[in-house]
Amino acid sequence: MDHSVALFELATAYHSCRDLDALLKALSVQLGARLTARGVLVWLVDESGEALACRARWAEAGAGFEPSPEPVTEGILAEMLEATRARRLGGKDIDPAALVHLNENDRARVKTALYAPFVAPAGTVGVVEVLNKRAGEFTPDDVTLAEEAIRITGPAYDTLRALEQEKHSNLATVDRLTALYDIGRVFASTLELTDLLPVVADKIRDILGAQGCNLWLVDAEKNDLYFAQQVGDDPTTDADDRCPMGEGLIGQAAQQGDAKLIADAQEEAELLAPRQARSQEFQLTTLMAAPLLKEEDVIGVVEVVNKQDGTAYDEDDLFFLTSMSEMASIALNNANRLAAERKVRELDALLAISKEITSTLNLDHVLTTVVHQAASVVPFDRCAIGLFDRQKFILGAVSGEAEVPRTREMDQLRDVMEWVARQADPVSADNYDEGWKVSHEEARERLTAFLEAHGHNGFYAVPLKDDQGTVGVLALMSGDAEFLLENHLEVLSILASQTTVAIRNARLYQEVPLVNFWQPLVEKKKKLLAIPGAQWLDWAWKVVAVAVVLTVIPWPLRIGTNATVVPAERRAVTAAADGTVQRVLVREGDRVAAGAVLAELNAGENRVRWERARSNAAQARAEMAQAESRRDLNTATQARLRMEMYNAEEALYREKVEKATLRASINGLVVTPKVEEKVGQFLEQGDLFCELVDTERMAAEMNVEETKAPLVEAGSKVALKLNAFPTETFVGRVERVSAQTVAAEGEQFFVVRALFDNPDAQARTGMAGQGKISAAGGWPIRGWYPIGYVWFRGWVYWGWRKVWTYLP
Repeated sequence: MDHSVALFELATAYHSCRDLDALLKALSVQLGARLTARGVLVWLVDESGEALACRARWAEAGAGFEPSPEPVTEGILAEMLEATRARRLGGKDIDPAALVHLNENDRARVKTALYAPFVAPAGTVGVVEVLNKRAGEFTPDDVTLAEEAIRITGPAYDTLRALEQEKHSNLATVDRLTALYDIGRVFASTLELTDLLPVVADKIRDILGAQGCNLWLVDAEKNDLYFAQQVGDDPTTDADDRCPMGEGLIGQAAQQGDAKLIADAQEEAELLAPRQARSQEFQLTTLMAAPLLKEEDVIGVVEVVNKQDGTAYDEDDLFFLTSMSEMASIALNNANRLAAERKVRELDALLAISKEITSTLNLDHVLTTVVHQAASVVPFDRCAIGLFDRQKFILGAVSGEAEVPRTREMDQLRDVMEWVARQADPVSADNYDEGWKVSHEEARERLTAFLEAHGHNGFYAVPLKDDQGTVGVLALMSGDAEFLLENHLEVLSILASQTTVAIRNARLYQEVPLVNFWQPLVEKKKKLLAIPGAQWLDWAWKVVAVAVVLTVIPWPLRIGTNATVVPAERRAVTAAADGTVQRVLVREGDRVAAGAVLAELNAGENRVRWERARSNAAQARAEMAQAESRRDLNTATQARLRMEMYNAEEALYREKVEKATLRASINGLVVTPKVEEKVGQFLEQGDLFCELVDTERMAAEMNVEETKAPLVEAGSKVALKLNAFPTETFVGRVERVSAQTVAAEGEQFFVVRALFDNPDAQARTGMAGQGKISAAGGWPIRGWYPIGYVWFRGWVYWGWRKVWTYLP
């Protein structure tokens, strides 16, 4: 029988198939229709190549067959996978036990069946199952049609399968690129090394689907790697593990700087034997390790152990791990740099504290400096320091307090710290979710009661002791448990040692007898009494001579200050009437004379009304003259009234026309920027058109310290030296002194304004320089004072203010 029409329809149906599912669905529908079957199932070999799974099926309404959800490895399908030709079964030939791939309830419903191996150019890829012909049994002609249909389906299957694999590969690539992008954002979310390590390990484990991920970091001093972080399950490693360079998978990856892949752990059983011996229950099956590089140096190794789905790692996984390790290296390097910079800052702060407490022998200053500046090197909410005063333990200082408060809390804290002072090691207590963890169990009740009562979840106290004994205790409290990291403990240990030395030195100084204070004074007195009288007289003449020179010789007193040039006179040119700017005759920087035309407003309408009023006035004047010549008094009176009205109207509009011309009110400089762009702008009466500055006379504003203000008065001579003209001096006079001070640079100043001539217009607004103001008063010449007053006035005033504060 010719099957060309059926095959043509099948091939035509394949043209619209975009993927494997559509292709297999079209095959099952066409076979079911052409073979008049009640159901068709297409079974394909799964990825393992050893089992079959149903990929497509078709059935008549109410005649569906339910395939097994589990992969099929036996029965009639397994036999047909090895066959080369199709096979048809009649009712007598069907063995329900061989139909293991169908649901138990559906096996008995199978009356006839046709099985054909699904052969593609690459080989047999599955089995096509056709069940229950509507009428009778399947014929050899049906077998031929099924084989021909499968033959033309095979190439299409290979093509679409290749496209599907390529699509999956592209999607996997996109997924990995997206994952790399997400990893980059996650790794960059923190620069804290303790927070970053678990994030890195967890993200790598999650993306690669590993059972465990381990991070190892290089110890440059010991030339090995130490175990830093683990996420997941890997009992073959321990938190205290260290790995020498070159030993094991980790050591080889670190020493060679290359990523390592062990797809099958059995092939590297000798290499992994030491680790595998730690856990017989947990089997290492597949591993990867990639170095963490900082340029050419290895800073660590990341390792992933066993895939969760049981498959082996491949080169693609290794490449992806290498890419992630590069990003992790950057993040870890940044975190290490931050830690190094933070350690430098902490050491700098520690050095500053050390200089502060060792530069004084004042015990109170030492104690307050430690408790208030310790926050720059270690974190805490409250810091307290206590010490022994003879046999009594006292609180010396508490952070945030100028003096130790006399409260019950401080009494309890003193008792706790006194107990700590008698311990050989530091005492700590931290409140976790599961309860308190205390370093000294005998003090659990005392410590936890105090900390809970005052809202503290962390406590750390270190005895301050030297070779002579314990001098005190330094205690830190915080609202967070385990608030001190390892580096904080190192810094705290150094701070405690320095504080111990400073306290010991201050104590020794307090114990020195008073004779050490009086002895230098007694020696000075003996030396003064031993001086002969002639030498005293010689010194007295010299002192008198110096006093006369400092008192009699005059010297000009000048008050130096900064100076800023400002306009002495600034005039605003405003519109005297409403109008649109028609023409602008000046630009910024143009010099104009008083009365010069600056701009013209549009006055066309007012000018027409002016001319009309003038014409009407002339006509009324003529009518009045004619009426008077006729002696017509009534007409003459009316004409005179109209004439006066038109004269008033003429004067009004003439004034408006004249106001449309904007003129300069002073000789000066146009300082308004872009004034020429105001053409076409409507100005209301009083609107600003431009500003003029008189440049022939300028002003300088100077800030004079409030202590020197009494020496300045209006009319005082001022000499100005501008930065732009260092060789020229501008001379002027003080115009006025401000009535109140202004604050600048943490001091109070009076603003002094001085006027000076500027004939060449060299000085411009905004220029800065220095000024010298001649002091008011003086003797024997105005502005001149004794040289001693000029030189030592500031020192004498400062000394008097200091002495006055101690006077009763």
